[in-house]
Amino acid sequence: MLSWVSDWTLPDVEGMHHMARETCDVLIAGAGVIGVAIARELRRRYGVKVVVLEKESTAGRHASGRNSGVLHAGVYYKAGTLKARLCVEGNRRLRAYCRQQAIPLNEHGKVIVARTEAELPALRELYARSQANGVRASLLDQQALKEVEPCAKTVQQALYVQDTAVVNPQRVMAAMVADAEREGVEFRFGCAWQGRESDGAARTDRGRVTYGHFVNCGGLFADRIAHAHEVGLHFAILPFRGQFYQLRPGSALQVRGNIYPVPDLRNPFLGVHFTRRPEGDVTIGPSALPLLGREQYRGLTGATIGGTVTMLAYLMRLFGRNRDHFRSIAWTEMIKLTRAGFFREAADLGRGFEKADLLPGQAPGIRAQLVDTRTAELVSDFVIEPGVRSTHVLNAVSPAFTSSLPFAEHVVDTMRLA
Repeated sequence: MLSWVSDWTLPDVEGMHHMARETCDVLIAGAGVIGVAIARELRRRYGVKVVVLEKESTAGRHASGRNSGVLHAGVYYKAGTLKARLCVEGNRRLRAYCRQQAIPLNEHGKVIVARTEAELPALRELYARSQANGVRASLLDQQALKEVEPCAKTVQQALYVQDTAVVNPQRVMAAMVADAEREGVEFRFGCAWQGRESDGAARTDRGRVTYGHFVNCGGLFADRIAHAHEVGLHFAILPFRGQFYQLRPGSALQVRGNIYPVPDLRNPFLGVHFTRRPEGDVTIGPSALPLLGREQYRGLTGATIGGTVTMLAYLMRLFGRNRDHFRSIAWTEMIKLTRAGFFREAADLGRGFEKADLLPGQAPGIRAQLVDTRTAELVSDFVIEPGVRSTHVLNAVSPAFTSSLPFAEHVVDTMRLA
């Protein structure tokens, strides 16, 4: 089986000698939106030296820059969960940040539509959750739905979520990194975390770094980093690829904001939906295909022997135990592998949508979904685990992008700095 070190090792790059030995107060692995937000919060709160390692050449190259850009309002999450609290606050604050940074937003909201009468109880449950979480949302009849999203179709009722917005996530990442650098956060791009040398020291492909505290924001590799610190040993990351299509600009289906289906509340995926981005293009997706490699963005590219063995073992166990109704998830996602199957998943959401309207979309993203290996269950809520002189962000899945600013404050609140 391939070792976790090989997954994180990069070829030599110019300037490696500049970091042969380095010392900092806090070392962060991963420059996704959560890693950058935590770095900014630590710097602002304590004024300490914060260094962020990122194996890619720029920040947000994976989930943070490859998502649909939807700023979720907090409709889906049970009251009292960490997701519910941080999402509602994060939505408000990230929208305000985008306005301050002059980053365009689509603020036409979202409608969640019922495709069958059987979905109406779940739709009303979402309305109840939105009320409990303080989200602006209302149930619409079919006539009122036409005024909000003229092309959306539903059975009897739809849920209109006013606080949902859409942004270009790459513009948000660029602004956050620029702010972080201006505030004194130091980034080491093209620098891969390779291992833990001791309590207070990390090995990278550009030398050794000593630190007072380590923060694991490794996304798709967060479990392996945590395991090296003897943390979260009963957790593992299972990657799911989100494939997108783009709506043909001349389509009879016009979208103002977002058109979502009622999701299966027994699992963490929201289903294929239509999203109008601030630039005017409309994305359709994503799928949620379980993968054999953590960075398997196209076909089998990125699949590894070790990853394949490990992932197949997890998938067989999930399929066998069928927690979270995993078999229905797997079957639905297999259908979406074909263009015709993908079209069928989206066709019931809006009028005027034709198969020819599906055009190749943006680069796919990969969701780093946490699995509890003791129970073979997909973990729904955010998970943050403490270690010796370390903190590990293990399940920063959607709505982590939306929640990033209060999420960072929450993580820093839990940290026991050395």
